[in-house]
Formats: sequence, structure tokens, C-alpha cells
Amino acid sequence: MEKPAAVILAGGEGRRLGGVEKALVKVSGRRLIDWTVAHLTPQCDKLALSLRADRPWADELQLPVLLDRPTSAVGPLGGVAAALHWAKTLTPTAAWVITVPVDLPFLPDNLIERLTATDTDIAVACSSGRAHHAVAAWRPHLSDSLADALKNGAMAIRQFQSKHKVAEVAWSTEQTDPFFNVNTPEDITEAEQQF
Repeated sequence: MEKPAAVILAGGEGRRLGGVEKALVKVSGRRLIDWTVAHLTPQCDKLALSLRADRPWADELQLPVLLDRPTSAVGPLGGVAAALHWAKTLTPTAAWVITVPVDLPFLPDNLIERLTATDTDIAVACSSGRAHHAVAAWRPHLSDSLADALKNGAMAIRQFQSKHKVAEVAWSTEQTDPFFNVNTPEDITEAEQQF
């Protein structure tokens, strides 16, 4: 069976990191984008990068670059819209497309397998009783519904998900939270202590 497609959401501006692009922030000597690519590549058939605008550093990754739809003004949901649209253009069309923010250096190796084992429209990763709405598996047929929602002012991923059949898939945090995200300099320090 063909593995699902995956898209790294890398449009964050890193305001709490001093305006440095999150994708380029180093944790334990490796950029966040490199951690994310390394975790996802073995798990998916096709991998792409979602950005708010073209970035020179993205060229070296040799991944398809998807720009937010319809514009970067809609936030992370614009990256999801680009991911869903891209998945529909693949031949054959992917059964699922997975979205993952770039700031998660501890992604689990069974992320895609577990998210896509559900019989639903959207599967969302959870840990410690908290849903991580951008870490999700989506059915590509939701592309048109999302385009309509964005036209009607939808801005939050959670808001769009609430209108569809969603499954939550929980991970243990006994060793480390696999969805620990890096937002601040303090988060970088904490992440490095977990390696």
C-alpha cells in the first residue's frame, strides 16, 4: 500500500525566538527543519514544505514548496489548505495527507501509521490530554470544504476541525512529550536536555 503524503508547516515567523525563522533554529546541533525531515521521510511516500513565501534555504531540501492558500494572511490554516490541495494533485491521489509543524524535534516514528489507522476525516495527535491540532492526518477531499471555510473567515485549525469527523490519537509522555514544540530560547534549552 502506498504511504501517505506529508507536509511540513514551516511558515512560522519565530517572534518569540527573536524573529529567527523557526525552521533554521538549531536544537542539539541540528536545524528544526532537518529534524522534521529526518523523522517524516521514512514514514511517508511524498514530502513537501509549506511556507508563507519562498525562502532561499528551502531550495537545498529539494522538496516541493507549497505556498499558503489563498494567502499567508490566514495563518497555519493556509498551510493546511495548501497541503490538501497538493494531495489532490498527486497521482494517484493520496488517501491521507499529514501536516506537522516544523518546531517538533521529537516526532514519533509511528506518527503517520497511527494517525492513518483511523476511520475518520481527520485524525489529531494528542499528548498529556492536549490535542495538537496541526499534527494531523487529513482526507484530501476536505480541500473544497476548507477553501469555503477560509472564504467565510475561518482562521483556526481547531475551528475547521470541529465541523468534521475527528479522531484523537494519544501518545505517551512517559519518556518525553513527542509533540514538545520549540517556541522560545528556554524551549531550546529544555529540548537539548532531553536528547
